[in-house]
Amino acid sequence: MNTDDNKLSFPESVTYSFEHQKEHFWRCCYTSSDATSLHYKILLPLEVKPVRIKPELIAETNDLYAIGCYQTISGSEYPFVEIDVVYKHIDNDIDASDWLDKVLSLLGEIVVHRRDYDSVSGKYSDVLTSNEFDGDKVISRIRVFKNYDFEHKGANLIMVKASCSHKDYESLAEDFLHCVKFFTLVNDSKWHLAEELKSINLDVPANYSFFYPNSWQYTERYNNEKMSYFSLSLEGTKIIPGSISGYFLCHDTTINKETVCSLIVENLKDDKYSTMDEIHLNEERNIFNKNISELWSGTFSVSDEQNRNGELVVSAGRIENAWFYFIGVSANRTSNFMSWAVVKRAMDIIINSLNNYDLSYEDNFYEQK
Repeated sequence: MNTDDNKLSFPESVTYSFEHQKEHFWRCCYTSSDATSLHYKILLPLEVKPVRIKPELIAETNDLYAIGCYQTISGSEYPFVEIDVVYKHIDNDIDASDWLDKVLSLLGEIVVHRRDYDSVSGKYSDVLTSNEFDGDKVISRIRVFKNYDFEHKGANLIMVKASCSHKDYESLAEDFLHCVKFFTLVNDSKWHLAEELKSINLDVPANYSFFYPNSWQYTERYNNEKMSYFSLSLEGTKIIPGSISGYFLCHDTTINKETVCSLIVENLKDDKYSTMDEIHLNEERNIFNKNISELWSGTFSVSDEQNRNGELVVSAGRIENAWFYFIGVSANRTSNFMSWAVVKRAMDIIINSLNNYDLSYEDNFYEQK
């Protein structure tokens, strides 16, 4: 990345007056998709008009669809810009930000600035990127959204991308902010997950409750006064392999993080995964679930007895003075993105909802941005 790109503006708050907005922007209401969950409103500069509105599969992809392309009209003094709206349908819940990172990698976009938003429905991202087309450097402001598809089930991941030549960007920086910030879904479900959730309540070795996605199969392995052990499996689908093992330990003042890490290593050896003799977890500073007093996590590449490569997502923490730990097993990110993303997201849902009785999944995302 060119160091000069770091100096590009990345406005996060609106400074235009309401009068300026009325004089220089118009609100486009998109209803060309048969799926009403994809209908949206977007704020556009007056000189920018629709050039393609019918949903169409994007070339060289099998799951990305364009649902709106807008460009500066010919002969206008306004700099040339292109604004694209793209979506992908998913059946299993994942973080919208993880999907965005995958798309940016496919497009060859280099992230210059980034801001992430945490929500009950996952992580969302607002990014500024740099790329080159036909020798011209292009700057793009991109934001990602997610909405439940109440007609077809699952969810739609939606990306809004506003692009222009590098030489014009500074004069358009706040215009681009308006384009991505004031994007709204006409039929916002307020449920921004791809799946319904199931709940589990345990009373030994202590009281625990949590949610997990509907597509996972829950199995209680054993449950006694010292430890409760359960597993969640996606083995019913060959396309998205994954599993999660969860352990809740009894209240014991002698247990600490090092004890938990040793238990995790023993679990991995019992499951015949190649790994190190010890693991090092990083402390999470920003914990979404405020009932958790301490949280540590790590990601590790492993292989099984058949030399199949995979990825482990490990989380360990304390809640109400008792320790818990979870081990998520997935394909690695490059070989099967959905396996990796689905396991990671399911772990987040469990941890965020753990004994979090006041948590609501009615997500007023647009009001929080």
